[in-house]
Amino acid sequence: MAGRSFLSAYVLLGVLNVISLVTGNTDGAALTKPLLMPLLACWLIVEARRIWTPPLRWLFAALVFAWFGDLLLMGASDLAFALGIGAFLVTQILLVAAFTSVRGIRFRRSIIQFSAEPARGLVEQKRLLLLAFAAYYVVFLTILWPTSGALRIPVAVYGIAILAMAASALNLVGRVPSKAAWVTFTGAGLFVISDSLIALEAFGPLEASSLHSALVMLTYVAAQGLIAVGLVTGVRDVEAVRATAA
Repeated sequence: MAGRSFLSAYVLLGVLNVISLVTGNTDGAALTKPLLMPLLACWLIVEARRIWTPPLRWLFAALVFAWFGDLLLMGASDLAFALGIGAFLVTQILLVAAFTSVRGIRFRRSIIQFSAEPARGLVEQKRLLLLAFAAYYVVFLTILWPTSGALRIPVAVYGIAILAMAASALNLVGRVPSKAAWVTFTGAGLFVISDSLIALEAFGPLEASSLHSALVMLTYVAAQGLIAVGLVTGVRDVEAVRATAA
């Protein structure tokens, strides 16, 4: 019940934040944004209290750094922006650690088969999928490189980190139950979209607007929620199978 309350509050405040941005209510946006990640972290603590495994510890740390990033990006200075991007860079690295540390189970013809050996995920099985991530990276770096100035290298490094996060989320497919894996990857994809929108405004052709800000937050709030719910569900299912097989 407590977990559902925290998640419901997260969704409600996320909706209020987006509405505030659309309507130009800066006070409402400033009030709701700092509360989002703490609410999701509280939900995680409640839901994961019996399965506090390394992937969920890494996820909790990622939410903490995302919260730092949220607070820093609310500042108006270039330093605050740079530090905020740094906090989100750490967030991406921690999410990679969360996804890659999941001890997978194997699936064959819809039958879960427990194996002591780590299961191979979708990206490991079909490495050509990495070309799609590489293509996205090249296109965006081509757009942003001429206008990112002194932040060219940080932008390039951040791009690698967030696409590595998305690829490691996709690699959960085949290692955790399919629905949980795809929910997690959907969240990761939305995270890429959200940060791409930020980059296109900061260094690219998009102009700042209330609608743009709302779209950034809509994709971000959905991304973090789906990643958290998907990963917790996947880890819970994996641990349940392991307990049954033990």
